[in-house]
Amino acid sequence: MGLATFLERTWSGLAGLVRPRSAASLFRLADQYRHEGRYEEAAELITEGLRVAPNIAVGHLLDAYLHVVFREMPAAKTSFRRVLSLDPYHPRALFGLARIALEEGDIEGCRPFLDRAIQYFPDFPEAKALQEMVATWSAPAVAAPSAAVGAINTESLRMPQGARDLILAHTDGTLVFAQGGEERQRQLGLHVTQVFRIASATLARAGLGALRRGVVEGSSEMTFLRSDGGIILGVALPREIEVGAGLIQVGRLWTDLNIKV
Repeated sequence: MGLATFLERTWSGLAGLVRPRSAASLFRLADQYRHEGRYEEAAELITEGLRVAPNIAVGHLLDAYLHVVFREMPAAKTSFRRVLSLDPYHPRALFGLARIALEEGDIEGCRPFLDRAIQYFPDFPEAKALQEMVATWSAPAVAAPSAAVGAINTESLRMPQGARDLILAHTDGTLVFAQGGEERQRQLGLHVTQVFRIASATLARAGLGALRRGVVEGSSEMTFLRSDGGIILGVALPREIEVGAGLIQVGRLWTDLNIKV
């Protein structure tokens, strides 16, 4: 083998090793990481993929999903709309915008997105289920009168280590107690109430009744919920906590808050 041939083959081999990955492979790996809860790594891959191919809808869709996980709703809406600019009938982007509108308490703003998604994709079960739920929400939910909360002494609360965003609210969204400033309290009340209503409606469709206990997984924490008799308790705990241990901690807070059903 001549030197020129040897060098050519060696260079070709090295070039193969450093050849940049395609946008499609980056997005596939990012989606895998997203499902595994490796959100920061997924975000890096999506950023790299969109740099290579900025006009691929699936990249912007994955970007929107991660913004939702990180609770960056304005950025999530921008990414979902970017998907629609590339594919005006993309069902997942329409559904994503509907979910955000619903979480923000904009039921009327939610409906057009659901209607469009189902118009173009009639066999979209998640959109149809949410559409049926929203149809029953023309008026705010009425809190059941059977639950009562005694005087709350925050100094006596046995707050779990790393806990934050403690909130207690009626199922109609009326706050009883919440941590943080006024705007933060409003956001917490809206978020917890909408999660409760969506989860309860889903369970009711399956004949399982309203939500009693639940866990919402986020990028760095898990939100634990408990509800009985028209009252919702929510608290965010570190993501590494075991679900069983988290539910026990929420049970203690429920007792400390002097909730009577």
